Order: sequence, then C-alpha cells, then structure tokens
Amino acid sequence: MSMNAVFVQVDAEELARIQADPSMAEALFQDGPMIPPAFLQLNETMQARIRTMGPQLVAQTFSHLDPRLRQRLEERLGQSTEALASGQGGEALLKLMQERSARAAGMAKLSGSRQKVSLEKEWHGVHYVLCGGAEPGSSLLSQAVLGGDIIGDDDEGFSGYGPARCFDPQKVAAIAIAINQPALEAEAAGRFDPAAMAKLEIYPGWRQSDAENLLAAVRRLREFYTDAAAGGRAIVTCLV
Repeated sequence: MSMNAVFVQVDAEELARIQADPSMAEALFQDGPMIPPAFLQLNETMQARIRTMGPQLVAQTFSHLDPRLRQRLEERLGQSTEALASGQGGEALLKLMQERSARAAGMAKLSGSRQKVSLEKEWHGVHYVLCGGAEPGSSLLSQAVLGGDIIGDDDEGFSGYGPARCFDPQKVAAIAIAINQPALEAEAAGRFDPAAMAKLEIYPGWRQSDAENLLAAVRRLREFYTDAAAGGRAIVTCLV
C-alpha cells in the first residue's frame, strides 16, 4: 500500500464550505459516485442492529485488511479488532456511520464536476526536484506539492497520512507562474540524484531509470496548476 498525492480543483465557494466543515474534504478524494445521503439515514431498528451485530461484522472485515490500514481504522473507532469481535464498540460504530451520513449530506451541497490529478507515488520526488529539499519551505515551488493551508484540526486526517490542505485561487495563480518558468524543467532534471535523494529519504526510493517518469509527473502538476489558475479555481490536496 503506497501513499499517493491527489490534487482536486474546486471553486472559491466550495473551498469556503469545505473550510467551514472540514469533514467534507474526504469526499473529494473518493473514487466512484457518492452514496446518496438518504441511503445513510438509519432508523431505530437499523441502529439497534448496528449496535449488536455491527462490531463482529466489522471485525471480520478488519481481519483481512493490511495491518497499517487496520490500525488506523481501529484508532478511528477506538476499538481493537479483538474487542470488536467480542461485541464491543457498537456505539462507536454507529457514531462513525452517522458522521459519514452527515459528511455525505454536506458534500451533496457541492455541485459541478472537478478536475483531479494524482502524482501517484512520485509526489515526494516531484517536491524534491522542484525545490531541492525534503520538506516544504517558504518558496512557491516548495509549496506546490506539500504546502497549503491545513483543513481542520486532525493531524492524521481521514487518510491517516496527514490532513487535507488547500490553496486559494490567488495562491494557485502565484504557483502557476512559478512552475511555468522556462528553466524549471531543466532545473528539475538537474536536481534528480537518486543517491542524494536516498540520503534525504525521499519517498519511496529512486533509481536513475525513474528520471523520465518523475519529470512526466512534474509536467502533470504544472498543467494542473496552469488549468486551475486559468479558471480562477482553488486546489485541495491530500496524501491518500
């Protein structure tokens, strides 16, 4: 299971809604159609079944998951797989489902299609060749992948890899200018150094043969920022 960096374009009004209700951000990164909120409304009978039968069913599902994903989900529920298997955690499970219902209802307020791009597992390499460091800094190019304003106050975020972050339309426009500098691609290619990147632990590990794929990811990000800036849109991003 790898970390991917995904970027989604939203308009300024949508960004304001997401900032006001950070739980809405998760739905931007879901694949496939949203579950209609009406299907998530739980009557008293369903709630009782979730409390009594839900923990064991969830425990069965958790037992087949990647251990890291299972651990994050256990932490979110506040129950271990073993505890769920014994019937504990029904109220916590019901609360989580109700939260998802509220989140879906909130996302239903957002309309329109959204442009999206994924840097896949090249995200940290793209960051490095843009700015020459492992962490974000004050320069626009060091902000393009790992910067932005944090959405919400959950340090782990919905994915467990950190919170969603956003760039308002003004910041998107500024980064678009920076990332379109004529010399940028040549400078990025010149920074590609698998040995130096290994010392800085640039995820996920690099070989000389990875250079072209990494530069292709730089181009995708450049085109995405350029398109967002042309439309006056904001960007929401997250590691998922």
